[in-house]
Amino acid sequence: MVQHLLFAAAAALLAQQGTAAPTSSKRSDNWQGWSCSADQASTRVSFASMPPEERKAYTDAINCIHSQPSILDNAQFPAAVNKYQDYAVVHTERTGKVHLSGFFLTWHRYFLSLFEKDLRDTCGYQGRFPYWDFSATVDNLETSVEFNGDEYSMSSNGAPNGTDPIALGPSLVIPHGSGGGCIQSGPFADWQATLGYIDPLFLISGQALPATAYDYNASCLIRDLNSYVAQTYTDYAHVETTAHSANASELEYNLNGVIGGSSLGVHSAGHFTVGGFMNSIHVSVQDPIWWMLHTNIDRIYSSYQINNPDKASDLYGTETANNAPPSANVTLDTIEPDWGYFDSSSRPVRDLISTTAGPFCYKYDQYIS
Repeated sequence: MVQHLLFAAAAALLAQQGTAAPTSSKRSDNWQGWSCSADQASTRVSFASMPPEERKAYTDAINCIHSQPSILDNAQFPAAVNKYQDYAVVHTERTGKVHLSGFFLTWHRYFLSLFEKDLRDTCGYQGRFPYWDFSATVDNLETSVEFNGDEYSMSSNGAPNGTDPIALGPSLVIPHGSGGGCIQSGPFADWQATLGYIDPLFLISGQALPATAYDYNASCLIRDLNSYVAQTYTDYAHVETTAHSANASELEYNLNGVIGGSSLGVHSAGHFTVGGFMNSIHVSVQDPIWWMLHTNIDRIYSSYQINNPDKASDLYGTETANNAPPSANVTLDTIEPDWGYFDSSSRPVRDLISTTAGPFCYKYDQYIS
């Protein structure tokens, strides 16, 4: 009954939030005037609920993007060796503005949409866009459909490599996960990451990235699945608390905790649950699980908006990560940092607040009541 009422609330919010573009190649350039209703909206679903053939179609499409040539300047970005790595480079370059800032949720909401559109337009993907419901995998990470390593998964854990605890800050240490080496099987087992690890201290201090940040630095794709982090920080109780945050400030804390401090939120913990390159926020897009993690974060954000309709458009944060260097508060009229060549237009935050307005027309199969 609670779930039914929540879907009803979602439908009501869809009806209130005005016009938007249906899922169509036309709307990416000129979406004004298109309408979006609950029955027109595409539905995003959990990866685990998709039949095996649809899961494989999704990973095949990601591999297709990976096979496309880079469009970035190789002299400026040597690590951009294919179109997938272009996404990773664009994310790295904008990390200092779109994390721990007022842009975090809306910038990533549109970045996900651009990637979904690329999967469809470039690679012919016709399935649904999935999320990783990390609260459902806290007790079975390595055997879950996401990480069991079969051809229908998002590839396996990394090979066992190391046992030392991992210090995330002066007052937060987590145990080593069960991997730490190259992923061993699945659709992305032969991938190379070409961006090297970037210390999160660059994010929280506001320092410029090192000159070598975009150098070609090839290695295998590394994972270190961490059940301790998953069970401690990403279980359903934490997700539910986040979706019912009292305001935008509390939502930010419940999502991210205190980076470099003594706590993790469900977003930061999702990264550290996977480990490897996901431990480096800047370059984390190199692991394809990144998209499904962030689609789940968008689902949690959407649930918060439905649970708090009077605060659905509220924002918290400035224009720089951790307000370093100090910058203005983000408002609905603030122009988002761009998305590189994927979309270089000037978009105000207000256009990206609703999943059924502006360039969006989608909903989720389940919201968090």
